[in-house]
Amino acid sequence: MLTSTNASTALLARRLYEAKVIPQAAPARAAQEPLQTARKHLEHWIEEQVEGMQCLTLHLRLMVGKADEEFSGRPAGPGMVTALWSSECEPFTVGPALDALEALLPGLGQTVLTTIDLIGVLLVPAFTAWDAMGVAQEHYWYGEQNEEVALDEMCAADEAEREAMRDGMVTRKMIDEAFPAWATTWPKRRKKVSQRVLAGVAETARSQKARRVAQLVLALKHLRLKDECRPQGDGSFIGFGPVLVWRDGDVVARIFDDFCNDACQAEYVDWCGEHRFDLEEDASVNAWMKLMKPRLEGIRLLDNLIFELSAGDWLRIPKGFR
Repeated sequence: MLTSTNASTALLARRLYEAKVIPQAAPARAAQEPLQTARKHLEHWIEEQVEGMQCLTLHLRLMVGKADEEFSGRPAGPGMVTALWSSECEPFTVGPALDALEALLPGLGQTVLTTIDLIGVLLVPAFTAWDAMGVAQEHYWYGEQNEEVALDEMCAADEAEREAMRDGMVTRKMIDEAFPAWATTWPKRRKKVSQRVLAGVAETARSQKARRVAQLVLALKHLRLKDECRPQGDGSFIGFGPVLVWRDGDVVARIFDDFCNDACQAEYVDWCGEHRFDLEEDASVNAWMKLMKPRLEGIRLLDNLIFELSAGDWLRIPKGFR
């Protein structure tokens, strides 16, 4: 979790003490073990912020002083810190839930997925149907809407060779059969329901799971986050946490694996959030904690939403409203 020199770690521990992350009642020996003390209490603070997470696994790494300079390639004094956060990459099956929500109220499933696409990118980005379509276009189809141009390039007019090649690749037909058309549509063009309608679903849906999903989406929409923590590394971004498949064994996992395997042959970014600050500034840790609190709250809400969508039998939820 911490990568630093002794002097840098001592400065970090002092700032954490001043920010009351390390309590005043900490034993005297804590001052003699700044690395262990800083790690222990910072981990405890983060655990408090995300208490109630159910399916995502969050990681935080702080690189201080010389370690920050080696990571960022930028000159760094002993107090410079780069904070990186990421989540384990794990698959979750959400298609039955989103289909059921869309059947309950047209636009509801689309609104839930759009919230994950647009707000999740500021928290822990999910690899969704929209991403799968975009990667397929760039990775397999030479930037086109389907595989025909790629087949022209590789096989020309040899029909037998074209069909053999098509059988071994991800095709537009495979994607169209895997998802409803709205799932691969640009998120801002999907049908959506208003926050007033969401509030009604949260209150009156007969399904407890539908009510809970609506409550979580509303809470995510009420977050006030600025887009100020994007990763700054070079190369392809592969720092996705949840990989949202529509049905078990569908094409999303294959697309994601192919994309990541290729990305790892060159430079890549496998973390989803980043912030740099200077411990030489008295209020730096307090400012960083203020920045992180709503993000950690959002990560907890996103975690709970994905858990709700991927757990239970959505095919048997009660229909309609009370």
